[in-house]
Amino acid sequence: MPTVSFLMSNYQTPPAFLRRALDSMLAQTLADFQAVIVNDGVKDASWEVLLEYAAKDPRIRLIENEKNLGLPKSLNRAMDACTGKYVARMDTDDICFPDRLARQVDYMESHPDVMFAGAWADQFETDENVVTARFDPVMCPQEEYRIRLLFANRPLLVHPTVIFRREFLQKNGLRYSEDPAYRYTEDYEFWTRCADCGTAGILEEPVILYRQAPLESRITVRHKEESAVCSENVQKKLLSKLEIAPSEYDPAVHMCLLNGRKPYDIRYKKWMARLCRQNRKYKIYDQITMRRVFRDRWFSIVYYGIAYEKDPFKRLRYVCTLPPGDAVRFAKTLLKKGDGKP
Repeated sequence: MPTVSFLMSNYQTPPAFLRRALDSMLAQTLADFQAVIVNDGVKDASWEVLLEYAAKDPRIRLIENEKNLGLPKSLNRAMDACTGKYVARMDTDDICFPDRLARQVDYMESHPDVMFAGAWADQFETDENVVTARFDPVMCPQEEYRIRLLFANRPLLVHPTVIFRREFLQKNGLRYSEDPAYRYTEDYEFWTRCADCGTAGILEEPVILYRQAPLESRITVRHKEESAVCSENVQKKLLSKLEIAPSEYDPAVHMCLLNGRKPYDIRYKKWMARLCRQNRKYKIYDQITMRRVFRDRWFSIVYYGIAYEKDPFKRLRYVCTLPPGDAVRFAKTLLKKGDGKP
């Protein structure tokens, strides 16, 4: 049994990108791995590259789909063929750092409570020597993570950096959903079920170079509306556990709570109160943690509401919606600055 199984799916990857990805994988300092790669129904130049590399290295195992099945089904086929203690995701156009597997396995071995974990990633566009951005999320406590998943995939697990304990996946029957309702958010939906079964973690070091596709070719851009609908479907499914009907769901309110900075809106406060009431009744999440997360978020919403509101009386009214301790802190800020802005 290898220590790690790479989990990959190929669909028309440019041959140069695929070669660079495979070379980086085969150059790992931890050599005890297998690579299970599904070719998703297209025999093009990338398929020839895969055949070439598989002929040279027995650690590469190829699975061919007779027709295009899409990413979730292809990943599930590959997952079924993985035999490693750990399963590591990788995309066919990204580049692994040489010690990626060594560092991630060391992280998992030293954190036996963590069942799946992401890592940081450096982004590049055309020149891999020029890093244009870094994805550097930090994991919050597990129960808070589950609550935050109600709203978005945050803290963000960068999909091609994630490593799983295979036993954890098998024991809990965890596979990517093949439901078309989650077609463009298969990773987000998957994390919600993984988080219900085990602890998540993040190795706070970059382990891959993440290739950023041109704007016009990105799935999130080409299928922006469909992706938004898929995210909403994930959220509605989670809210159904709290017996909240889809008709109550307002994406303009729900998705703004933990996803970016938004000005003051009393609807946010009412929606948070609704979620807390339902959770107190059905006990899906830890109630104390949920109230703390919402309290912190409401503080932030009021903060930015005051920052953008010009009417001093409305600012004071915003402060009055805070718990007493936070209201006192805001009052001191108002008196100190004199302009009403935090």
